[in-house]
Amino acid sequence: MNKEKLRAIIEGNIVSGIIQFLILASAVVFVLESDSEDPQALHFIVLDSVFLGLFSIEYILRVYMESRKRDFIFSFYGIIDLLAILPSLFLLPGFRVLRILRFLRIFRIFKATRFILAVDRLTEALNEIRRELLALVILSMMLVYLAACGIHYFERNVQPEEFGTILDSMWWAIVTLTTVGYGDVYPITPGGKFFTAVVTLVGVGLIAIPSGLLASVLTEARVERKKEENDEDVENRSTGGIDK
Repeated sequence: MNKEKLRAIIEGNIVSGIIQFLILASAVVFVLESDSEDPQALHFIVLDSVFLGLFSIEYILRVYMESRKRDFIFSFYGIIDLLAILPSLFLLPGFRVLRILRFLRIFRIFKATRFILAVDRLTEALNEIRRELLALVILSMMLVYLAACGIHYFERNVQPEEFGTILDSMWWAIVTLTTVGYGDVYPITPGGKFFTAVVTLVGVGLIAIPSGLLASVLTEARVERKKEENDEDVENRSTGGIDK
């Protein structure tokens, strides 16, 4: 069969719908298996074998129809497709010792991102701000370190079990900077409370930065895409007028 025809079939609505159903069914079976008294029951093995066979066929066909096979295999979707297959191989007798790795079947759900058109736009947006995000990650690590050092200084004598070392204080620093605030560890000294208030305010601003960056880039991409669509419409209309 011609590769272009094969591509049209695989990426067509019918096959795409079947694959999406299989992804959903696989996720449901994984949940039911975790709630079962016998996760190695025959019906689970049969269903997982069916998923293994169908996803393997899809993966092989996708590799076959790609002209640059190596690029596809090591691409995001290529790796996800492979991860959807490999964990089920641990059902086989020779791989029983590696059965724990079958938990990686959760990655099958990422196959669904292929059918979400907005994912491409989101990927482009993240790529646009990758340097800013990297800088933000480094800044966040620095702030966690400084916050842990600070709360350790204020609380180490009165709460040695929770804040006795800087490593112990890291958990509090992460929870506070992300404004989660579980409340399992908290300061009791006046200096520690004041320091916590400052760290919390810094954390609110820190959380808002990536959201603002991503929203800005997505808005720009959306406006640019609409502009391109309008230009294409104008061009098509002018071409149609000339043909007439």
